[in-house]
Amino acid sequence: MGIYDRDYYQDDQLRPIRPWDSQSMVILLIIANAAFFVANFVFFSNTDQLTQWMVLRASDLLNPLLWVRFVSHGFAHANLNHILFNMLGLYFLGQNVEAKYGKWEFFRFYMICVVFCGVVWAILRGGAEDQAVLGASGAVTAVSMLFVFSFPNATLHLYGLIPVKAWLLGIGIVVLNLLGNPNSGVAYDVHLLGAGFAAVYFYGNLNFSSVSGWFAGGKRRIKQARSGLKVHRGDDGGPTTAEERESDRILEKISRDGKDSLTAKERKFMENYSEKVRRMRQS
Repeated sequence: MGIYDRDYYQDDQLRPIRPWDSQSMVILLIIANAAFFVANFVFFSNTDQLTQWMVLRASDLLNPLLWVRFVSHGFAHANLNHILFNMLGLYFLGQNVEAKYGKWEFFRFYMICVVFCGVVWAILRGGAEDQAVLGASGAVTAVSMLFVFSFPNATLHLYGLIPVKAWLLGIGIVVLNLLGNPNSGVAYDVHLLGAGFAAVYFYGNLNFSSVSGWFAGGKRRIKQARSGLKVHRGDDGGPTTAEERESDRILEKISRDGKDSLTAKERKFMENYSEKVRRMRQS
């Protein structure tokens, strides 16, 4: 039956896994990770030169010329098992997270998490020259935990057989990383940083698009024009931050998949949202 229980799809906030969607940010990130891995194998199989250049070393924190590695390390993997495990997690859990938060907010969340995990890890290591980290594990853990926070009652089938609620999977992720052997070569601390990043993002009701509010406002108006949905905005008060965020997510979905992709719940929200702002404007 696959990783998802069929009843799980009845939740109108979720959508079935798409085998391939070239417009999906999840797929694009998987392609990027695979491209670096294949390039290293094909052109530098004897020396691992590409991967070694992309790896983040704690001492890079002290060298601004190497700060690009705070990004590049998230696309470097040690071996086939390493990249397969990370990309499978991103593929199966990332698609519904992307659908909920929007393509570009998902991208911002993922990339900011890659940098955050790298910077904090390097600080905790005190800039030591003999400490290195690589892989998408921190960001993938963050995506996995954001899935858990967003859809806690979703039923997953581990190995296609064992049903487990998402919230229980989340507990398992945290506990296993807390109990992990720090000398095993696995960056359990980076995984925990990713989990913490997701918790702050979700419970803090963050939205990284607000960093460039003026740009987001223009982008939102373009989406509204393309969607054909008239959403009136008031000059005093206006909707709450949570409502603005949900409106942005739905407009992103319309821009990506069209109006027909909206669920009944999303259509109802947009109707209520528009009516609320209209009343505020008239008061």
